[in-house]
Amino acid sequence: MGPQFPLSPPHDHPEADDTPLVAVPGGRADVLVVPVKGSALRMTGSRSLPSPSAAGVRRALAAGVLAGAAALGAAALPAPAHAATTTAFTAGDLVVYRVGNGGSTLGSTSVPVFLDEYSPAGALVESVPLPTTTSGGANEFSDAGSAASDGELTLSANGQYLLAAGYDSPVGTSSVTSTSAVTIARAAVDGSVDTSTVLPSFAAGNNIRSAVSSNGTDIWVAGAAGGIAHTTLGSSTATTLNSSDLNFRQLGIADGQLYASSNKNSLTVAAIGTGLPTAAGQAVSNLPGNPDSGGDPYSYALFTLGGGSTPDTLYVADNSAGKILKFSLTSGSWKAEGSVKVSSVTGLTGTLSGGKVVLYATGSGSSGTSGTLSTVTDSAGAGASMSGSVTTLASAASKTAFRGVAFAPGTTVVTAASAPPTVSTPEAGLPAAIGDSTNATMPVTVGDTAYGAAGVTVTATSSNTTVAPASGISVTGTGATRTLAVTPAAVGYSTITLTATAPDGTSATTTVDYGVSAAVAADPGARYYSGAGNGSTIIDVGGGYMLVGDDESNVLRLYQEGVSGPPVKTFDFTSLLPYGSTEIDIEAAAVAGNRIYWTGSMSNSSSGNLEPSRSTLFATDITGSGASTTLSYVGSYTGLRGDLISWDQDNGHGLGANYLGFAASAASGVGGHTAESFNVEGLEFAPGSTTTAYLAFRGPLESTSTRTQALLVPVTNINALVTGGNPGTTHATFGAPILDNLGGLGVREIRKNASNQYLIIAGSPDESYQFALYSWDGQPADAPVATHTTLPAGAVDGSWESLGAIPNPLVAGSTVSIMQDNGDTVWYNDGLDSKDGIIPDLQKDLGDSVTYTP
Repeated sequence: MGPQFPLSPPHDHPEADDTPLVAVPGGRADVLVVPVKGSALRMTGSRSLPSPSAAGVRRALAAGVLAGAAALGAAALPAPAHAATTTAFTAGDLVVYRVGNGGSTLGSTSVPVFLDEYSPAGALVESVPLPTTTSGGANEFSDAGSAASDGELTLSANGQYLLAAGYDSPVGTSSVTSTSAVTIARAAVDGSVDTSTVLPSFAAGNNIRSAVSSNGTDIWVAGAAGGIAHTTLGSSTATTLNSSDLNFRQLGIADGQLYASSNKNSLTVAAIGTGLPTAAGQAVSNLPGNPDSGGDPYSYALFTLGGGSTPDTLYVADNSAGKILKFSLTSGSWKAEGSVKVSSVTGLTGTLSGGKVVLYATGSGSSGTSGTLSTVTDSAGAGASMSGSVTTLASAASKTAFRGVAFAPGTTVVTAASAPPTVSTPEAGLPAAIGDSTNATMPVTVGDTAYGAAGVTVTATSSNTTVAPASGISVTGTGATRTLAVTPAAVGYSTITLTATAPDGTSATTTVDYGVSAAVAADPGARYYSGAGNGSTIIDVGGGYMLVGDDESNVLRLYQEGVSGPPVKTFDFTSLLPYGSTEIDIEAAAVAGNRIYWTGSMSNSSSGNLEPSRSTLFATDITGSGASTTLSYVGSYTGLRGDLISWDQDNGHGLGANYLGFAASAASGVGGHTAESFNVEGLEFAPGSTTTAYLAFRGPLESTSTRTQALLVPVTNINALVTGGNPGTTHATFGAPILDNLGGLGVREIRKNASNQYLIIAGSPDESYQFALYSWDGQPADAPVATHTTLPAGAVDGSWESLGAIPNPLVAGSTVSIMQDNGDTVWYNDGLDSKDGIIPDLQKDLGDSVTYTP
């Protein structure tokens, strides 16, 4: 058996015909409406009732209205005060206040009232009957069939409730508007209806027009004789706000202000007091300029379209004119801005969608009967004449009538033009490589002040589908952070356009420069560290993370090793460095304890110009490790190059004045990349020491006559140099120079492990891209040994200049991380490299690993 409904005292019913009972499919569930003495029983979903014996029910399908009577066996089914079950409203739908069930011609006699829910396209979803009998806490609700000014429906300011005002009188009451008792109906999101609020004497024997609420509890009511009053849910008393103006129609709340319409006492649309008043003695103030003066204003809708903080656009339903009138606030007064025709219009509501005002209106029809539900979109905006054509969405069935209209509870009604959604990315470019399984994704940050980030939809398109096919692009995630992922298909560039769209149709875009490089020698282990393209030294900070110094930037970057992509952190001490933003040409670094020492190359430019900033040595202290690594600035020294030259000139090494030829190698006009050039590219501490560090030279090769041996010079007080100021004034002291045969190559990087096992990347002092890996024990008397480790070809025009952490112990088969300086690499087949036009976010260095073979 289906649901059981409580029985109330029997009512008289008209005779039923023999039409069988019919269940009619609705938008959400099967709907069965059984009118009994003007009331209705709504059943949703799968329902069953006792079978009728000889009589049935006739239903008008098009309007969802059932005319006739119900007789079920020998006894009639009574009408309940509430529907036994409820179906939740759908946000975004419209709800129309309908009077009459189609059973009799509408007149001054009271008839049942229904809240008809329609989709925005005009499809009937369901009909919610308001109770026609009093039972428990529910009171009866009816309205006059021909009172066109009644039934103005409103959505509460918090968007959770519908409010309607009617009469606490049985269906069939003659001249119901002359009765004094008023019932307020509140319908919630879940479809439940509360009619516990009855005001026995508010209407003073005249029409009750509308009710509005801020929160579902505080309620304001308006009528033809009672004026405007404040009450609360479930109350039987009300406070009249103004005693001089007593005839009002539509109540509304906009931006926290109570408004009302009237065509009496020279009123049109007026503000009632300030804010949401609850006490007597409130002023009633027409809007400046008296919009629709001399007209017949019923419902209205206020919008803020011009970017201000208060409403600047008003739409008024003028019943006598049969028009929706538009007004704009100009220089403090409301000015007419055109109209559109809607016959006998009474109800009006609207929302902003896609930056346009979408209005929905109901017309009461001829003599207050029948009527239509219509829509019009005004795309003109603030201060411009109304545009758009009216489309009829639905019509009331015979012997029924439409009154007010409002959005369904739960709808977010947008009445103020807000900023469009926001969309941004942390970088302007996203690099990738063919075949790289760790190609970076990009976080996308979205927001919207009206709907929140969760309401924003993000899509992505590619300007070059050969490089970035549409099928390979995805944007995933919810909330404020989304993720852009692209699977590359070919080498080259594409512009990825990200579009963020809010529910109201407003949108914003941003673009990402996508660059794809070729696979490097089909090496699946190749990784690409982006954001810069001249990486020249690595410091391992544990947990699979490394700090990288770059010889074209003073920024230190933290990367996750083995994962392609941009740095996870950057450290920029430009404001603290002695030469500010001038390039240091960072080429080498070494760590002792928690202190890292970074040095410039001390070289001239490639064309031989003196570059004093490159003689900067500075230190940073590490806090934390891995991804949590942070750096703090310690101090600097800018005299190391000068100290080295003086030391050589003054025979500080005991080998003879100018034995190493530093002054000549560093002279103006000598380029920085030859066998004779003064150029430091390696730094590492001596075995067991935290104060003596080896400066390893790319050039000059020694001796000055043969240019065959690589050079290392011990700095014996390196910590004193960076702790004496910024820059410090303590001069450097040096140990005996170390000359080693590295096969005619200079030092491009030197690194050791805790067991004092050193590896040296040896490379040509010029730019001929010759490289080899040597091992060494760090003892000056012992020569480095060439290993059999093969350094891969890497990217074209890339220089192997960095070593990661050296395994401890270093044995055959150990994996050693290496990285290229790719400042001269043309990644994207466009002739550009990092020094000649690739945007920073698409610059990158190749990281790889080799198997150590002694």
